[in-house]
Amino acid sequence: MAEFRQWRETDRVSLKDVVPLDTPYNAAVEISSFCNLRCVYCAHSIQHGQYEGNMTDELIDKILHDLGEFPRKIKKVNLFGFGESLCHPKFPEIVGKINRADVADAVEFTTNGVLLTKDRIDRMMENGGVHTIRISLQGIDVSAYREFGGMDIDFEQFLSNLRYLYQQRGDMKVRMKVADIALKGIPDGEERFKDIFGGMADSIYIEHILPIYAGMDYDSIDENINKDVLDGRMHVHQEKINKVCHRAFYRMRLRANGDVTAACCDATQDVKYGNVWKDSLYNIWNGEAHRAFLRLQLEGRRFEHPYCKECVMPNDITTEADLLDPWAEEILERMRGEKQ
Repeated sequence: MAEFRQWRETDRVSLKDVVPLDTPYNAAVEISSFCNLRCVYCAHSIQHGQYEGNMTDELIDKILHDLGEFPRKIKKVNLFGFGESLCHPKFPEIVGKINRADVADAVEFTTNGVLLTKDRIDRMMENGGVHTIRISLQGIDVSAYREFGGMDIDFEQFLSNLRYLYQQRGDMKVRMKVADIALKGIPDGEERFKDIFGGMADSIYIEHILPIYAGMDYDSIDENINKDVLDGRMHVHQEKINKVCHRAFYRMRLRANGDVTAACCDATQDVKYGNVWKDSLYNIWNGEAHRAFLRLQLEGRRFEHPYCKECVMPNDITTEADLLDPWAEEILERMRGEKQ
């Protein structure tokens, strides 16, 4: 039976002791910005205005080359951005290409799982698989996928494919989570979730949905989504919205069109540091646009930013090790000293 735990690792470095980083810990590579679902709490369910497309082979090759230029190895490449990576027809081969490039300690993959056919699973494993696959479930039956995922699926075939994945996983870790609102009103919903999925994953979890996408009417989905912001998705309670966005200090997001952005969920105006076609990832990460965004956070000016001022992601934390607010001035001085 699967362990009941959050799917992010809790053994984390205290960010206050290591930032600013000359090498990001995590690169989220959005090989596809398409999605096969229209989940009600995701910006794919609205007219979001973001670029939609699949990464070209040439762009993937450029990214892998650039990741290898950092002074330290990337801790994680996560094949995930705004879209569903399995929408890329070459997904298994891309996994193999990243494994062979050896630019990261771990390759991870986040997916809704609906497109995980047995053929794709076999091809992925033939290409070396990934360290961890994280599957975001939208419910525990076909009606939930219709209501919360925006489409009808063959739920029994979906379960069969997930069982096959777990049987073929080898050393790969399989983690699953389900949105809390998909279990509301279901008698013994949590126990049914554990009964159905507990035998096909190493860990399972119930995730609290946060209002992370601009332009979404979350109150119309569930009034508690906005009310529970201070607890974050990982329930590390804060008395206030944090000023400093910790994600921007260790993680970058590589869009399907080559844009290098903050680790944001903004559906209309992502914070952009540059584009990988125009500069190297090393230069972009250590460049002025990124550093200026970090200073904005540390100087308490996040609430002046057109998108950041409304964002609750700084409270979406895993452990206290991610918090930077109490040490903002100290980190700012450190950054100033590096320039001298």
